[in-house]
Amino acid sequence: MLYLICTPIGNLNDFSVRSINTLKEVNNIFVEDTRVSSKLLKHFDIKKNIAPFHEHNEKRITNKIINLIKDGQSVAILSDAGAPLISDPGYPLIQKCIKNSIPFTVIPGPSSVINAVLLSGLPTDKFLFYGFLPKKNAAKKEIALKVKSNSITHIFFESAKRVKKTVEIFSEVLSPNTSIAICREITKKHESIYRGTLKEILYLIKSNKIKFLGEFVLLFNANSSFIIDTRLDEHFCRPFLNYLSPADASKLIAKITSFSKKEVYKFLLEISKK
Repeated sequence: MLYLICTPIGNLNDFSVRSINTLKEVNNIFVEDTRVSSKLLKHFDIKKNIAPFHEHNEKRITNKIINLIKDGQSVAILSDAGAPLISDPGYPLIQKCIKNSIPFTVIPGPSSVINAVLLSGLPTDKFLFYGFLPKKNAAKKEIALKVKSNSITHIFFESAKRVKKTVEIFSEVLSPNTSIAICREITKKHESIYRGTLKEILYLIKSNKIKFLGEFVLLFNANSSFIIDTRLDEHFCRPFLNYLSPADASKLIAKITSFSKKEVYKFLLEISKK
């Protein structure tokens, strides 16, 4: 049996009891970085030998894991943080498991993608995750064009040293009013979330209000706003007339919208005649 185990993305207390018990029971543990995983296992008193499984040895170790499972042994896969396979090695291994009818399962846990979209304040009904952004500016501009052309939330991983430049490149393509959220050090002590328009976030960057250290997730939505769009229409305004006169209702509606009292009063008189 193969177990894909999600690890904490910052806070060790997020590691599940099921994950800990599974790691104590399996025969073999393969990890992305032995130095990182050794600290995790030591913290939870899991005394097992671990072996590296990363992009440089993936092909060779994949065959080894398949043979171990065929011989009746159990194997667990860990990435440094979050879920295996997501911007990490493991996809060819899963393909071989399916081809060889080898059972595998996922033990769920923390996800920087899901945490970020929930923290962002952007629409969560549809979103697209790209993984790490390419390093070249031209490739980033192509992706920015995709963000511009649709209305869903787009999620990216980016290194701390490139976040500033990336936001500047996206600003060359996207409208200044594009909604953006920057999530930094999710689940950690210094977790920080910056929300606003592209123009507002650029101002924060240029004013040195954002600390470029740690892990970053960037989210963009070209057709969303952090401000509730309260439109002056009949569906919104008519309930006020059930309790207030047009004069009193216009005062209240003017306070909670961007419309003037005069505009609202005129509109209320029109719909009250229907």
